[in-house]
Amino acid sequence: MASPRILCSRGTLRLRHQFTRRYRLFSSSSSNSAASDGLGFSVASLGLEKSFVQPVVASIRQLPEIEALYQDKKFASTSGVENLNRAVDVFASFSKGGREHLAVCALLAESKQRMAQHQDVLEILIEMEELAQQDGSIPNSFEDLTLAKAKTCWTKGDFDGSAELCETIISTYNDLDETFPTTNLHMASAMSGKALSQLASMKTIDDAYSVRDYFRIAVKFLERHPPSSNSLPQAVAYGNCGSAEAAYALFLEETNDVSVPMDAALRCWFQGMQHLKGTVPTHLEMSSNTLEANLQTNLAWGVLNFEMDRSDRLEKASDYAKQALSAHDGEGGANIWGMRRVLSTVADCYHQAGSAVTAEGLFQTAIDKKKVFLHPSVLLELQDSYLSYAKLCENWEKRGGDAKQLKDRAMEIENQLPDGWKGKSGVYSSLWFWTPGDFV
Repeated sequence: MASPRILCSRGTLRLRHQFTRRYRLFSSSSSNSAASDGLGFSVASLGLEKSFVQPVVASIRQLPEIEALYQDKKFASTSGVENLNRAVDVFASFSKGGREHLAVCALLAESKQRMAQHQDVLEILIEMEELAQQDGSIPNSFEDLTLAKAKTCWTKGDFDGSAELCETIISTYNDLDETFPTTNLHMASAMSGKALSQLASMKTIDDAYSVRDYFRIAVKFLERHPPSSNSLPQAVAYGNCGSAEAAYALFLEETNDVSVPMDAALRCWFQGMQHLKGTVPTHLEMSSNTLEANLQTNLAWGVLNFEMDRSDRLEKASDYAKQALSAHDGEGGANIWGMRRVLSTVADCYHQAGSAVTAEGLFQTAIDKKKVFLHPSVLLELQDSYLSYAKLCENWEKRGGDAKQLKDRAMEIENQLPDGWKGKSGVYSSLWFWTPGDFV
């Protein structure tokens, strides 16, 4: 483009009114502003806090090291891990394998997971599994720890290991009479985890044709065995299913030059939104808002980039993006998962509407590295933001050098990803390996 321009169409004006200045919330809000009394919400969570920590939280908080962490919320930090290691030693010295010892081990594993220290996490979980078997008083401890190990493997790119662990739970399902020895959420989480593992390891056309079936199985299972407290698991199941459909379409386009409509993906994401209409308990509001933001962003991305024949394409995409931003506002800025993708999608709307200056401001906020942690989803979002920003500069006169620098930075992000996650598109960042602890 010769110069940045602003189209004075109704759609562009609507975009401006909806999004002007709202993106600044991302860079200015505190990550602790809506933190819960504990680790706080994170899609990186292993789901251990509810079953292992909360029943004895009053007891472990009597230890100064633990109380300090609950006060300053710096669990996932070098000082936080040091405090937790001391707490593990203290409780192990007089009650190794007791509830308090297992609780601080769980906090240590959760904290290290957020710091991407995955091998340490696996070692802690294996020890916890041995100790929990001896104790025997924690309901579904085997399933919780198995899913935590599976999620850790998945996060670090060991997709075969993750699928194998999920299968240990799935294999207990009796197809004939549809019975299973664990809870419906543990079974559904294992089915979802296996589906995510199969998708992430997709390499051939045969893989592509079968991978979506695993997601549909998880959706169907939750339809037959719905949770009683809320419908968030169904929402995330449909969300993952839609992202799998999108990844499938992109894979066929890239490897076989076959164009696949995004209708199936959009339909799944819309169905996911239908399961968010009910009320949720206060402690699950952040989970619900995060899900809504993720689904709305996916809808905006899908309409904007793949519904080229729609006359209202830009207006509809911007409306979805507006709702995604609103959902993040509802979280009080406490959770940043998906926020870069929201901002980049809004920026793409401005870009396609001809407002390059506003788009650039949004992209610059999206690539702010102050709140980056080494989770694959966050890195994929950041990489995608750099690449989208580069496209903007490529169409802008005398910005070719900037475009090259942005692409180089995207490659730097690629090199930080675990091997299994290298080469994945931005839509993979919307996948969520959820566990029962996320929704109870």
